Amino acid sequence: MIHRPLIHRKTHSIMKSLAYNISALTLLLTTGHGAADIIYSGFQNITIPTTYAGTYIDVDGMSSSSSPTAGWDFNPFMGGVYLYNNSTFQPARTGTGGLDTVLDLAAGTAINSSASGLHFASSGTGGSLDQLGSSSAALPSFAANHEGYLGFKLNGNYGWMRVVFTNNSAGAKVLDWAYDTSGSAGTTATGNIQSNGTTVTLDSSLGSYTLSAASPSIAGSNNLVKNGAGTVTLAGAHSYSGTTTVSVGSLLVNGSLSGSGTVTVAAGATLGGSGSIAGPVVVNGSIAAGATSGAAIGSLSTGALTLNNGSTFAYEMNSAAGSSVAADFLKVFGNLTLNGTVNLDLTNLAAATDAFAVGTTLALINYTGTLDGGFFYANHLVADHSLVTVGHNTWQINYGATSGGLNFASDYTPGNFVTLTAVPEPGSWIVLGCLVGSGFILRRRNR
Repeated sequence: MIHRPLIHRKTHSIMKSLAYNISALTLLLTTGHGAADIIYSGFQNITIPTTYAGTYIDVDGMSSSSSPTAGWDFNPFMGGVYLYNNSTFQPARTGTGGLDTVLDLAAGTAINSSASGLHFASSGTGGSLDQLGSSSAALPSFAANHEGYLGFKLNGNYGWMRVVFTNNSAGAKVLDWAYDTSGSAGTTATGNIQSNGTTVTLDSSLGSYTLSAASPSIAGSNNLVKNGAGTVTLAGAHSYSGTTTVSVGSLLVNGSLSGSGTVTVAAGATLGGSGSIAGPVVVNGSIAAGATSGAAIGSLSTGALTLNNGSTFAYEMNSAAGSSVAADFLKVFGNLTLNGTVNLDLTNLAAATDAFAVGTTLALINYTGTLDGGFFYANHLVADHSLVTVGHNTWQINYGATSGGLNFASDYTPGNFVTLTAVPEPGSWIVLGCLVGSGFILRRRNR
């Protein structure tokens, strides 16, 4: 459930904001409890920090005799947009399901522009949130592709609510969420999500965040795009049927993506998590089950997986952990294709002195289809049954094993495995080889 923060309003007629178009449209949501103050002129001017990938807003006070009720006045550089609210409006809301709209105008509704501003008409719908708008039914106009910000104070820290004005073939929609920069308001979590009717954009330019299972799910024929250098973690079940593109940063799927659309990971970006992805996955960047930077071991499942030239399969193990979570695990329902130079990045998260016992087998990948290609490690092709060294362990790789290892054994499915088995150090293999060879010579001589 999304909880609505308590809002303490300052007495002021209008807040006027000067805003500019930002390349990445983002909606922000808050879950949890916390007290917040709307910050009006004379109380606190608002400056979006330098870490924000965009421009900031200067807030100054003004009054307007033409305003039917108290509210906010956004003035993007393309023209005025007036946004009015009644006294019960909240900058965070508890929708009744999915991406509930604050104001949803039917397709074909006129979108008008004028120097004096554009207005929202009030209606009685939109989840549990009272509508934005004037009381005049004669002002149903809507300005598409404009956005603005409202500042608020949360537990002594400052954040913003972005209001995004969008339009698509299904009609004009206004969506709003609240954003907290502090993360200190109880169980506050931040999530950025914006949809224009065909594409949902998750942007982590402001920092990493998690869309929890209580957050709106992504469904329908939407495509999903992940932007921004941070990490977005998707929990919960998402059934959208379109494609997924991880353009920048990391996308962790800890819930499920049940749609059949292809997931594409751009060069420099990362896909990870401990959930399930039904569609095929094409990686030009990195794929890493679990977390992406040494934080957690995990098991991830995907559809058919293709790692292209220059991509990386990042694999973490932990010799100090229990056997079931001793290493990452990736389950592929379909073919596993390794095109060109696919780098194998192996990391032991345990202390430098810890090692796996000789004979330990770890399952890297369980695939149900065919395998084509091989990994590169330290700039060399790792042939089947060849050796690689990680920390105090030497491992032998098997690309076509018929059984897995000790990690995540309950997740295995019928098929083949790419495994690593801990073997004696190379020097021991040489000595053993010499002994075996000598025995062979002696036996021949005894004949």
